Amino acid sequence: MKDFISMMRRYVKPYNKNVWGSVLMNVLSAVFNIFSFTLIIPILNILFQLNKKVYTFIPWDAAMGFKEKLINNAYWYVSRYMIEHGAIVTLLALAGFMIIMTALKTGCYFGSTAVMVPLRTGIVRDMRMQIYNKILNLPLGFFSEERKGDIIARMSGDVSEVENSIAGSIDMLIKNPILIFFYIGTMVYISWKLTLFVLVFAPLMMWLMGVIGRNLRRRSTEAQMLWSDTMSQVEETLGGLRIIKAFLAEKKMSKRFSNVTNAMRRKNAHVATRQALAHPVSEFLGTVMICIVLCFGGALIIMDKSFIDAPTFIFYMVILYSVIQPIKDLAKAAYNIPKGLASMERIDRILMAGNSIKEAPYAKEIKSFEKDINFSNVNFSYDGSAQILHDINIHINKGQKIAIVGASGGGKSTLVDLLPRFYDVTSGAISIDGQNIKDLKIQSLRSLMGNVNQDPILFNDTIYNN
Repeated sequence: MKDFISMMRRYVKPYNKNVWGSVLMNVLSAVFNIFSFTLIIPILNILFQLNKKVYTFIPWDAAMGFKEKLINNAYWYVSRYMIEHGAIVTLLALAGFMIIMTALKTGCYFGSTAVMVPLRTGIVRDMRMQIYNKILNLPLGFFSEERKGDIIARMSGDVSEVENSIAGSIDMLIKNPILIFFYIGTMVYISWKLTLFVLVFAPLMMWLMGVIGRNLRRRSTEAQMLWSDTMSQVEETLGGLRIIKAFLAEKKMSKRFSNVTNAMRRKNAHVATRQALAHPVSEFLGTVMICIVLCFGGALIIMDKSFIDAPTFIFYMVILYSVIQPIKDLAKAAYNIPKGLASMERIDRILMAGNSIKEAPYAKEIKSFEKDINFSNVNFSYDGSAQILHDINIHINKGQKIAIVGASGGGKSTLVDLLPRFYDVTSGAISIDGQNIKDLKIQSLRSLMGNVNQDPILFNDTIYNN
């Protein structure tokens, strides 16, 4: 839960208005729903003629409990309306009022969902932009250690998982606690003793839910890692298709891909099975709890030992049944969130990656190249162990044309990549016009240079922009 709250702080802050709008709509929805259910009591009394008591109006400032005054005066208004207009008209009026309350409830319910759509889509957009901008700013060394397919998988599959699992659960995490709070508050108001009996079973239900979802996050992480392996192999295949065909390796590559996809299928099946348990388990436990309360409260009414009358008990059971659905939705969100957090961990490996190419706080602008370039005792290693360049010393004057010739893998491209600081030297120094390139602003340094790559790259853009 701590990781989820931390993620929400990072991404939800720009959408605080949407969150508070959803809270308001859900509070109104809960209130209208409870009012509509309250009308069950007078409707049952009219249909079955259960209440023979004659009510008189009690002033609202009378010295007695508000609950007693509210119930008494509500019955008085209904009984007076029945005397003036008849039982059938009163029944129709109560039913019409119930329809109005339900319409208001469903309207607020729709509003609470609609107001969260910009938040859900906005979080996903912000996350993708963060990843993309981070990729643009990371040094080339990061991509030599990470597979391209893995990075693509995190930006596509993992972000989609966060959208489906976490962003899709935010609405439920706002709505359902509000509904549960109002419903349980109403139950306590009707009969705190009966509610205390109900709450005895709540810890057992929560414990069983926790047992099912305990290892869901770990399995989800493993499934997403296998998805990365799949994307990496697709990327390798597209890049090396000529070699695969030349060496007749189609069957070998197909078998390798089949092994990865089958492993991912098995992991996803485990995760999906765990998730599928959420609804039936919560449904079963909720029904068991309702049956226990029904038997307990019904027995008290039959024996004339109940704290409340029969119509109020039916109203109580309706509210109790209503609280089951928010609990089920909350359980569903609790199962979904670990999947999203597993994907978020993989996304954070990119977002939290450090940049070894750092600009000095005193870095200076360089406007032009005037004299020479010097490589002085330059050494370089990618991983700190295998030395790629050793004690390189080169002096290049402005206007001089040079060619670097050597065997494949000898370090020619690496040597050139050190000049624009795609990588930093392990030791030694590179200078332009006597200034160490580490003392120059990276943007101004790279603006001095042109770059013609070995492999032509066309971006999906206009000819002009390419």
